[in-house]
Amino acid sequence: MRLERFMLYIIIFVLAVSVILLTIRIENLSKEVYIPKKTSIQLAQSITVLRPSFVSASALDNFVKGTPLFGYGYAFLKAEEVSGIGADFLLCISIHETGWGKSENWIRYNNPASWGITDSGWNSEAYKISHMSKEQAIIYWATQLKKLYLTPGGPYYAGETLYAVNKYYASDKNWASSILSIHNNLVKTFPEDVQAREWIMETGILRGDRPSPQYFSGDYWTKQISKDELAIILYRINKAR
Repeated sequence: MRLERFMLYIIIFVLAVSVILLTIRIENLSKEVYIPKKTSIQLAQSITVLRPSFVSASALDNFVKGTPLFGYGYAFLKAEEVSGIGADFLLCISIHETGWGKSENWIRYNNPASWGITDSGWNSEAYKISHMSKEQAIIYWATQLKKLYLTPGGPYYAGETLYAVNKYYASDKNWASSILSIHNNLVKTFPEDVQAREWIMETGILRGDRPSPQYFSGDYWTKQISKDELAIILYRINKAR
């Protein structure tokens, strides 16, 4: 009886020690693989908007289904083609600026993003855009946004991120983070391969040393990457941890 009790104590002791050692190991592993999380503000400060969206018009339209912005996914993609700004970012800016397309400026005056409208009223750009079709207005706004806010040397250029655009585009200091919040929800509706492509471009891990959007081409995702390119990708992923 005493021997059985003694053996029971030994087993309990061994189990207790095992649990302690396992806990220590798990804690050490968590420290080894810990990756600091970026806040939405930090992401907005580092992610370029000058990259392809890789999405279809229907994917954009599905996100705004039931709103006055529905049906213009193709126009945002055309705007991406001529401006180099991702259609997903353009749509999210438009959602924010028009209140999901419900503002009079969009419904009646075809203005997709309060373009030419300041706190003191309309300027000539707003009047010009009001005489365009909605498709034309989206494309025109995107080209002007690229020219004035996202081109080095432009009068309102401060970088290629939402926060850079925010500096001169809107008096609301939360403008960029609000749009990024909408964008996060939009991206969740995209297929995994699209999410992966957007992520790899935004982080600059894949050929991020080449000026955007020069490294984007029609066959970009069908070409095999070299060992050197793979090494660079893995190096940058590891460096970002």
